[in-house]
Amino acid sequence: MTAKSIWIASLVLAATSLQPSFGNSLFNEASYKPLVADKRAGEIGDTVTILVMESAQAKSSAGNSTESSSGMQVNARSPQGQWPYGVGVAATSGGDAAINRNGFVKAQITAVVQSRDANGNLEVMGNQEITIDGEVQSMEVRGWIRPNDISANNVVPSFRLFNARIRFEGEGSMSENQKSGFFSRVVNWLGL
Repeated sequence: MTAKSIWIASLVLAATSLQPSFGNSLFNEASYKPLVADKRAGEIGDTVTILVMESAQAKSSAGNSTESSSGMQVNARSPQGQWPYGVGVAATSGGDAAINRNGFVKAQITAVVQSRDANGNLEVMGNQEITIDGEVQSMEVRGWIRPNDISANNVVPSFRLFNARIRFEGEGSMSENQKSGFFSRVVNWLGL
């Protein structure tokens, strides 16, 4: 082969191997979070820890009192003197009732951001179930939080939730013992 043919073959080989190359960056600007970034919840699917500290106290009392009386006096005269006769009727009734309930819940629950409104507020929801000695305790937290209320360590106290719904229930022997018995419920139903 001559130098000219080698040069032409090299040129043809180089021309056929030249194709446009497309490279994708490893950096995705939309989902990039630097290592030193604030790790607070802000997007749908992010998690946030809710510190539940709720205290509820309810008091109710009722009282009534009813009094009525009526009387009648009859005087009759006889030759020996007066015969005073009298009849009187009186009735009094009254009743009092009072109910006092206190409750306190302290827990931590991780909730997931469900949606974001036009103002940037985050709707969160979290469920947790704990079983201790056959007693099942379940907790559900729902509500809206402002991103400014989330601390730097991604925790928000429950009193910062608005439109909050916090449900705490228990099932098991302890919960069953707190319920009224069958005969108590029948007596209450009959109003006795």
